[in-house]
Amino acid sequence: MENPAEAALERLGFLTASPNRVRLLRSLSTNTAPPDALGEDLDLPRSTLQRNLTALEEQGYVSHEVTENRYEITVAGELAFKAVEDALSTVELAASLGPFFERFPTELPVETDSLRSCDVTVSTTDTPFEPLYHVRRNVMDATSVKGFVPTLNPLYLETLRDCVPEQLTLDVIAPPTAYESANPDYDETFATLEAADDVTLREASAVPEYALGIVDETVLLGAFDERMRTHSVLEAPSQPELLEWAEAKYDEVEAASIPR
Repeated sequence: MENPAEAALERLGFLTASPNRVRLLRSLSTNTAPPDALGEDLDLPRSTLQRNLTALEEQGYVSHEVTENRYEITVAGELAFKAVEDALSTVELAASLGPFFERFPTELPVETDSLRSCDVTVSTTDTPFEPLYHVRRNVMDATSVKGFVPTLNPLYLETLRDCVPEQLTLDVIAPPTAYESANPDYDETFATLEAADDVTLREASAVPEYALGIVDETVLLGAFDERMRTHSVLEAPSQPELLEWAEAKYDEVEAASIPR
């Protein structure tokens, strides 16, 4: 007797064996079409088009109206196409979130599926500072920012300094060692920040080894590599559960902090 799980895997393997099969189902899911129109829309050679249409028809995913020479997706094809789209979306989600969660040191209290709306920016050889620039863009567009960081990167300090003239309320917590290890060239930056009415700098030894920012209603989380360089940043807009968790984490660290 055929194992249902193995049979489903075989069908999935059939559909994903050629990207053109999924493309054809996607096209036919919106409208019926003759072969020539499909070939033109998808830029497929006639032989490739016909081979895949025949295979899909044999599996019951499309039907061919011979009189009008038009193809249409079947109910089975619609269900299979949706399943493949969902699977591809999940694989894409895993690929985008994976690098961040490999480095992030704690679990988040949200279902993985709810993270589909999140954006992850990863440091690469070609763009090593892109996560930092991503944070900067979010902060400079905000009206209220609070959070903690385990280390004070020069770009973070420059961003904080640039926030002073803006209409922005800023609360930042870092460990004492982060302030102590900052380059003396930034002493003037610290003086400017400490003199600003809307900026509060605090220090706490209890800062975790990840960054957390609450930028208006958006949560930013930063993961670091073994040398405490920013590895990746996750941006989570419109995530009430995650926002509640982030607020609680910030309050916990703030309660253990003292003014700078």
